[in-house]
Amino acid sequence: MIYLFSKRQQFVQCEIHPGSPHLFTIVDSSGEELTERYHSTTDLQERWSEVTSQLSREGWSGPHIVD
Repeated sequence: MIYLFSKRQQFVQCEIHPGSPHLFTIVDSSGEELTERYHSTTDLQERWSEVTSQLSREGWSGPHIVD
């Protein structure tokens, strides 16, 4: 699943790939990419919550789901 956050013509992209391990990739507005691996769905959900909260505090709108 791909999610976008936007702020002033800039975007942050988050991708979640289920599996073993689950992959969580964040591409920031400068294009820098970070991929994290999680063996627990609970850990992935906690990280997703942290990221969305941080982006919201920084003024990003979203997440917007990309098909």
